[in-house]
Amino acid sequence: MVIVIDKKIDQRKVKEALKKLEDCQAKKTKLADFYGKLKNTFGDGVEYQEEIRGEWN
Repeated sequence: MVIVIDKKIDQRKVKEALKKLEDCQAKKTKLADFYGKLKNTFGDGVEYQEEIRGEWN
């Protein structure tokens, strides 16, 4: 997000723009939000790849 501030903008509008920026950053998801969600779904990663791809047979 880009905030353009000109000399003519009053302090109230600057605060509103900064508030929007803070809200936008607060909603950003991180990898840690999804870590462990599929636990034990696929088992061993190598075995799963062999089963799905079948390239090593």
